Amino acid sequence: MATSSSWLVIEELFARGDPGFVDALRACDDAPRLAAFAATWFADRRSSARASMLEYLRRPLNAYHHEGLVKRLYKLAEKAGDDEALAHFLVLFDRSIRRRTKSTFHFENRTVNDKREAEALRRHWEAAGAQTTNISGGRGSFYVYAHWPIEKIVVPRGSAMPRGVVVQSSFWGKVTDLEIRLRLRGRVPKVLTAELRKKLEAFRLFSVHTRNYLRRRTWRYFRNLGTTAPERYIPAVLTALKLYQDEDVDDGLALLDNWGLVHILFRHSPALWPRSHGWTLQPGHTLSELKPSPAFAELWQRSPHAFLDLLKNAQCRPVRQWVVHFLRVEPSILARASLEDLLGLLSSDMTEVVALAGEFLYEHAGTAGVSAERWLKLLETATPAALDVVCSLVSKFVRPEQVSLEQVVSLACSRPVPVARLGFRWLQQRQTADLWDGPAIRPTLWRVLEAESETQRSEIVHWLRGVLAQAETFEPDWVLEFLDSRHVDVRTEGWDWLLATPSPPTPLPPGRGEHPRDAVQIWQRLFESPYDDVRLRLVAHLEERFGKTTVALPKTVALAPNLVRLLWATVLLNIHRGNRHKPMVMQQMARRLAECPDDAPLLLPLFKVALRSLRGPEWRAGLAGIVQLAERRPDLASLVEKEISELQLQSVQG
Repeated sequence: MATSSSWLVIEELFARGDPGFVDALRACDDAPRLAAFAATWFADRRSSARASMLEYLRRPLNAYHHEGLVKRLYKLAEKAGDDEALAHFLVLFDRSIRRRTKSTFHFENRTVNDKREAEALRRHWEAAGAQTTNISGGRGSFYVYAHWPIEKIVVPRGSAMPRGVVVQSSFWGKVTDLEIRLRLRGRVPKVLTAELRKKLEAFRLFSVHTRNYLRRRTWRYFRNLGTTAPERYIPAVLTALKLYQDEDVDDGLALLDNWGLVHILFRHSPALWPRSHGWTLQPGHTLSELKPSPAFAELWQRSPHAFLDLLKNAQCRPVRQWVVHFLRVEPSILARASLEDLLGLLSSDMTEVVALAGEFLYEHAGTAGVSAERWLKLLETATPAALDVVCSLVSKFVRPEQVSLEQVVSLACSRPVPVARLGFRWLQQRQTADLWDGPAIRPTLWRVLEAESETQRSEIVHWLRGVLAQAETFEPDWVLEFLDSRHVDVRTEGWDWLLATPSPPTPLPPGRGEHPRDAVQIWQRLFESPYDDVRLRLVAHLEERFGKTTVALPKTVALAPNLVRLLWATVLLNIHRGNRHKPMVMQQMARRLAECPDDAPLLLPLFKVALRSLRGPEWRAGLAGIVQLAERRPDLASLVEKEISELQLQSVQG
């Protein structure tokens, strides 16, 4: 029970319009004061008081001892014709009952006089799916019975909020329903603790019978509204429809538990059967047969703005689906919508809504007048569900020449695949000569190497490679832009480009420069690459290109020795990758030392690393390389033994 001081705090919060007022009020369980407060609250015309009342009605119907407050607020709103408040009550009462399915059995029995008739009846029931059948009796009286497992819809027992009233008496005293529901066993505290209040949140105010009555009574208000004041009906039910959430319709049974919602959307559906305790399906029908069949359908047809409002603001997916289905049956309703309203629907996160808006925008007379900048803005703000439709509209109503190269490249570099595909298609439509008007335009094109869409990036960089290869003034350093990219697929394309360009038998035309494969500066830069895949490819290429010769890198190859050593060192010291390439490195170093003994002080420490490796392939390759080196250059044997102290080459020296 709330104390006088706590009620004073509640009144102070209410007077100030404090946002914490609703929480404090729900924590109060002084039923008489709560009931008396209803008239004051409803009559207060301040916007803060109105907002707090609607917020209170959006909370679950599970505040202890609030029956009087809820009932009086409802009667006041009903008497005043407060459509907005009644819409909140409709949703509140719809959420108060949730049925469930229960497994039970259907039992049938019959007594017959003939055994053959009993056997025929038994076979008939078995064919009908009976789980158990049996025949008993004899001498002209046979008892046949069977039972089937079935699913039954029930309301869970014990869902009503206790009121603290005495429900039974015993030798030890009187017992209240609060004690029984919370299993307090006579230990009822004077003030409910936070733990007990948490347990009470599982219950709902009023009995199930009363909640069903309140649902029917609230819908009756809106039904009368549609008959006596049709101009108020659509705005009133719109308020309710925008309050329903996806969690209110978790499954088909939860959808049917929303008495008012089903009336608004499917009142005349032949698949439904309205009963006093809730909606059920007609025998032989399923939920898949539900089609838009609302109450007062003629009022909906005269209100196209209502459908647009729901498509934009409804929080419940079945409501939006209902709107889409209704508009497909009655397309003339949406045909009267303005261009701005249709464009606004493209921001929806529901695929069906966007597809519907796209269909009407294709045929709308004003769509062709939308500027290219507006379409590009829509591409930036479109939800994932809308991207395909928006890109399709942009392709139809925007010409590539209306968009700058900078904007086209930005589209091609976008992460969403539909946008990247659109930008790439426009990029391909540009003339190659237009792309290479001068050096100032090339940094814009280099941006495509950082395209964010993985599925489109490989195709884009392959196209860029073809464009660059046809340029009038070719620069070998362009290949390095590919090989220095942070993306593996771009570096792979660059490596393929580097090796796929054969050296021509005749000189290149003047001004074209040299081929990338013959550019020494490219190979020198590759030795400094920070990427493992480039270094490993480089090692494999050196082995393929020079491995059949007597040396790894002939002196005619103009590469800095320090860079070569850096490459070999990074491969050998890499503990994560390159195990297949490390034996190649050992063979290349051995051949290099045989050709260039002056490099021994730089390369022998790398041999020592390989010989001390715990992995067999590296160790065997290093030992074989040292032996081969000693056989080819006996003058290096002493230097090898000095650098690698644990190694003895006695047989070679002898």
